[in-house]
Parts: sequence; C-alpha cells; structure tokens
Amino acid sequence: MLRYLSIFIFTALLASCAKPPHQELDAAEYMLKRAQIMQAVEFAPAEYQSAHTALADARRSMETSDYGDARDSIEFSLLHSRRAVMLAKEGKAKRAEEEARREAEEKIRQAALAAQEEEQRTVVVEKPVVKPAPKPKPVITKVSEYDVQEGETLWTISALPQVYNEGLLWPLLYQANRDQIKDPRQIFPGQILSIRRDMTAQELEDARQKARESDIFPVPNSANPQ
Repeated sequence: MLRYLSIFIFTALLASCAKPPHQELDAAEYMLKRAQIMQAVEFAPAEYQSAHTALADARRSMETSDYGDARDSIEFSLLHSRRAVMLAKEGKAKRAEEEARREAEEKIRQAALAAQEEEQRTVVVEKPVVKPAPKPKPVITKVSEYDVQEGETLWTISALPQVYNEGLLWPLLYQANRDQIKDPRQIFPGQILSIRRDMTAQELEDARQKARESDIFPVPNSANPQ
C-alpha cells in the first residue's frame, strides 16, 4: 500500500513540475513592476537587482521547459521583490520625514528673518537735535542827531545803543549842545541834539570821570564803561 502511495505522490509531483508556472511568473512580474514603481531601484538597489535577475532566469527556464528551475527562480524573485517593496516604502517615508523637517526648519528661519526685518523697520532713529541758529544781532546805526522824547534825560539818551550805549558819556551831549541846554537837568521834547563822533579815548575817559564826580545824575553801582 505504501508503495502505491509513494508512486502516486511521485507521479503528482512530476505532473506539477511538468505544468508551466505561468500564473506564478505573472505574479513575480507584477511584484517586480510594483517594486520599480515604488522606486526600489533607488531605495533598495541590491534587492531589486536580485529579483530582476531571478525573474530573467525563470523566463529562460520556461523557454527550455525546465519548469522546476523556473519555479525556484520565480520564488526567489518574489522573495526579493517583496523585500525591495518594503525597503522602498521605508526609504520614501524616511525621505518624506526629512523633507518635512527641512521645510519646518526653513519656515522657522524665514519667520525669524521676517521678525528681524520688521524690528529693524520699527526702530525709531533718533534725529540729532538741531539747535536753532542764533538770531543775528540787529545792526545798530549810530545817529548824528537825536530827537528828545518825553521823560528822557541826557543820561538815558547817552545810554541808547544808537547814541553812545553808555550813560556815563552824557557830558559829551551836554558839551556839544550848550547852545540849547542851559541846565543838564532840563531838556525838552522836540529838542534836536547833536551827537559827537570824533572823540579821542582821552576825551571819553574825561567824560566818564566828570559823570562820576557830578551829582546831577547819580551813577549806579553797575554803571561801567562798555
């Protein structure tokens, strides 16, 4: 009985080996194509090449009707094609993760640059304080005659900038206008006083001394020649 069973199994195996494995070959070709689509050539080149070589061997065995070797080559090709697909998936996922990380870092960098530029734009630059130019002193024209006004004295007239700019020089006015001034204490509105301009330094000092010694116009403590 065992003898007949062994013969039956051996015959079945021979029959299966004698049948061309077309379906298995199609499955191996599909799996290799899928590996190619998944870019296994880039991510798993060794596995893809092994599957490709084994599939080529299976085709050659099919052409020579060596179906047993064809099945072995097909099985080998399927094994490496599946492994190539798995490695390609892992590689693509890793690449996508790396690209996402780089994009996130670039966004952070761009945001930092934008914030820095905005800060630079909003910095208030203090303008230097420009002091106004000093107003030019008015040009005072010295007069040769002066029209006496109400309430004025020889002292106040002598102190005017356009006259002598110094009250102590009032004796010069008195001396130059003796023809119309009898008393230095008494001058009247409307009088036209002549103003001397040809005095020497000594004459100026003599006039100051006379003013200091006179009791007609008390000399203030701050009255100094200018």
